[in-house]
Amino acid sequence: MSIATSSNHWLSDCLCDLMASPHVAMPPHGGMHLGPGPVDVFTTRFNQYFGRDARGTLCGRPVDREGLKTGLLALQKRWNPEAVKVMDEPGLHGFPLARNMLTTEVEWTPQGSAVPEVVIAEASIGEEGGHEQIRFLKMEGNSALFRV
Repeated sequence: MSIATSSNHWLSDCLCDLMASPHVAMPPHGGMHLGPGPVDVFTTRFNQYFGRDARGTLCGRPVDREGLKTGLLALQKRWNPEAVKVMDEPGLHGFPLARNMLTTEVEWTPQGSAVPEVVIAEASIGEEGGHEQIRFLKMEGNSALFRV
C-alpha cells in the first residue's frame, strides 16, 4: 500500500490499533524455556507499523525506536478505546502534508476523568519490507501521557 492509495486515516488507524492491542510483558526466566505463551499483540503491531530505525519526538523530547515504544505503552495505559474521536480538518489532519507525511489528531476522555485529552501526531512514512512503515513519529499533547 502506498500513501497515495492509502486511507486518509492510515496514521490514526495505526495508532488506534496499537493502543487497543494487549501488551504482555514477559518476565525473564533465567534461561528456562517455558513453552509457548501469550502473544504480545502490542509488540507485534509495533514491529509491523514502525521501521527498524524509527525514531521520533514525544512532546519535544527526542526518542529512539525503543523510546517510542515505551512512550506509546505509557500512553496506552491512559487510552480509552471506547471514547476515541479522530479529528479531521480538510487539507490537514489525516491527509498527506507532503510526500510521505501524514498527520492526525485524536481525542479521548480517560476512564475516571471528565477532561478530554488530545494528541496530535505527524509521521514520516517509508516503504520497508514491502509495506509502509513509520520512519519518524512526532507526538504532541500532555507530556504526562507519555511517562512511564
